[in-house]
Amino acid sequence: MRAYLVTAPHRGSLTELATPEPGPGEVLVAPAAVGICGSDIELRDGRRPAGYVRYPVVPGHEWAGHVVAVGAGVSRLAGLAGLEPGVPVVAEGVRTCGTCARCAEGRNNLCTGPYAETGFTHPGALAERLVVPATLLHPLPADRPIAAAALIEPAACVATGLLEVGYPAPGSRVAVVGDGPLGLLAVALLRLASTRELVLFGSRPERSAYARQLGATDVVLRAEPHPGRPGGTGPPRLGGTGPPGGPGGGFDLVLEATNSAAGAATALGLARRAGTVVLLGISGAAGPTLYPDVITLNHLRVQGVFAASRVAWRWLVSLYTAGLFDAADMITHRFGLHQVDEAFAVLADRSAGALKVVVEPAA
Repeated sequence: MRAYLVTAPHRGSLTELATPEPGPGEVLVAPAAVGICGSDIELRDGRRPAGYVRYPVVPGHEWAGHVVAVGAGVSRLAGLAGLEPGVPVVAEGVRTCGTCARCAEGRNNLCTGPYAETGFTHPGALAERLVVPATLLHPLPADRPIAAAALIEPAACVATGLLEVGYPAPGSRVAVVGDGPLGLLAVALLRLASTRELVLFGSRPERSAYARQLGATDVVLRAEPHPGRPGGTGPPRLGGTGPPGGPGGGFDLVLEATNSAAGAATALGLARRAGTVVLLGISGAAGPTLYPDVITLNHLRVQGVFAASRVAWRWLVSLYTAGLFDAADMITHRFGLHQVDEAFAVLADRSAGALKVVVEPAA
């Protein structure tokens, strides 16, 4: 089979590999659509933390495809009795032990065992075939667009944060900071709530149309903020955008999805006192960039998110099945498997206008 193999940082190419065979409890899948994200570029360029990658590896953790063959015992697993060739599926990426304290409480994304994830430590979906444990699979309806299902994985990461803090109550004021794929997927999920306001704070005008199409009630465009209060240059005034000890930005819930320390600081400044902030981005900052007194004196609840929990996956699959989640319009560029390097280049080029880049291995 053909696969895009990264043997070491800056060394990735289309390669012929042996087609894998599904062992007991495993399923062989033909990936149909594979989303490319910034972490894939980090993997290829050697910027992913050492504990979160294992070379050589085939990238591809955001994907959907069709069953090709099932291994021994799969038909006896709960919920997978009807799994057969041709059935569309997605699969969770994090491979967990299933027995540790975090797995037992339902936070399998925080498994205390050795880190293992499809596309980073195990072969991913940038290939004509992929083997995954059957227990990670989620069958999909055949009448839904398969390309849109490739966005279930990143959307499930957003959903994990929402499920941790609780879905916003009717009439809430909600803000999303960041107009990249995660931020827009957050808008798509939050539009299902009866919010009074759903405001996207972004910096790229060409993406504002997507935000409104996905359900934002308003879009605020601003220059990239400094690591202080929104629009500021120094330490933020306590209380966010108001006077010291004041009401902050007035939003009940703020989701940050910028992958920047400045974006995280902006999110804290937008929350009202006793509000909630969910940090989805990983800034990679070399040192402290947030002012803890903003959190303390504003009585903020700040929730981090790592990967996607199983319950979040199930929620997204149910939304997709019901037609309530379909982010296919976010896919701006499609490439074949022989064009992976070009797909990476388009995603990395801010002038290319890419939002979600998808590789279709069968194309």
